[in-house]
Amino acid sequence: MLKNKSQHYNFGHEALPTIFHTQTANFFEYLERDGLKFLKFWWNHVGERLDDSKLSAFEGMSFEIREVPEKKSKIVLVRFPHPTDFDEFHFAALVKLPEKRSPFVFVKFPSTRVLVLSHQPLSRSDTGTLIYEITPRGRYLLARDGTPVAKDAFYKAVVDYIWKKK
Repeated sequence: MLKNKSQHYNFGHEALPTIFHTQTANFFEYLERDGLKFLKFWWNHVGERLDDSKLSAFEGMSFEIREVPEKKSKIVLVRFPHPTDFDEFHFAALVKLPEKRSPFVFVKFPSTRVLVLSHQPLSRSDTGTLIYEITPRGRYLLARDGTPVAKDAFYKAVVDYIWKKK
């Protein structure tokens, strides 16, 4: 956790991706059962470790679960509170893919992906956003140009990126 960054930043960059990548089945169980209470619990947990000056309001947080039946996948779209600093997020897409196994014994490919729509200066992006992927090991990788700050535009960009559509 970065103590010099906001609660919004730390929740988006570390807490949410870590929980999703490491406890995917439990993540879906708790999110479907408890909804925003589950997300708020983790939001508050992150805030407990920060100075008051770094706390962010939870207001505006929401989520939606979408099925992608033809790909046997689920995508959780999380809308974050309005970002107040660069590199905070507008949206996150938490993607659960079907498990794939290698023909070699005990090798299992990752079945989760996290993509985010990051708030950026206009000098870096015409839309003021970029899409990054946060890997299971916590790497923050530029995936593609950003979209307008609209849930459906972001969702379409994520689906196109994951399943390599141009």
